[in-house]
Amino acid sequence: MLQPLGQDLWFADGGIVSFKGFDYPTRMVVVRLAGGALWLWSPIEKTAAIEQKIRALGPVGYIVSPNRLHYLFLAEWQAAFPEAQLSGTASTIARCKSLRFSEALADAAPAAWAGQIDQFYFPNSLFMDELIFFHRASRTAIIADLSQTFSQAFLRDHWPWWMRWVARWLKMVEGRRYPPIDYRISFRDHASAQPKVRALPGEHPAHVVVAHGEVVRSQGEAFLRNALSWLLR
Repeated sequence: MLQPLGQDLWFADGGIVSFKGFDYPTRMVVVRLAGGALWLWSPIEKTAAIEQKIRALGPVGYIVSPNRLHYLFLAEWQAAFPEAQLSGTASTIARCKSLRFSEALADAAPAAWAGQIDQFYFPNSLFMDELIFFHRASRTAIIADLSQTFSQAFLRDHWPWWMRWVARWLKMVEGRRYPPIDYRISFRDHASAQPKVRALPGEHPAHVVVAHGEVVRSQGEAFLRNALSWLLR
């Protein structure tokens, strides 16, 4: 349920959600910060079992949404942990007006996790801003939608045949690792994103957690260079 991936970092897979009529897998990340508080990234649907596992790790201090599409389960986690600070991108906050956010996140990490979790802000798309995170202790990069790496097994079980072909053509599969075509087309000013794209592999990540696809347990640096190569054009 909660699988370790390096020092003080775990991930958990949730259920399937529908987006534009297609099935998507869900995945969350849990980090234990230096003071003991837990940092929850993109929480999956809350069940009694996953809540119990997380409570056993420590107190939940922070709940984070990486972009406006990763909001479905924020309310139930905030209700379960009302003392935790909820943060997200500006577009997430604009979308979730009923929730209590502590701040909008951008490139500068808040004091609570500065020096432990770096963040790289990409506001370039016309439709969505997104944060990629890098946890230093475990050397893990955490990606929401700027890379999607569907396995052939998942596509076979969940997507119609014609969309499986489209996913392969658009390189949204293991081995190619690109985001959806609408994200790529709407992404403006590649030049402003390129320093961050180069800095991410420069952190020499060992692991990469992708919300919709792979958990990369080795050669994370090579994965990022491949997945984000379209931004260097």
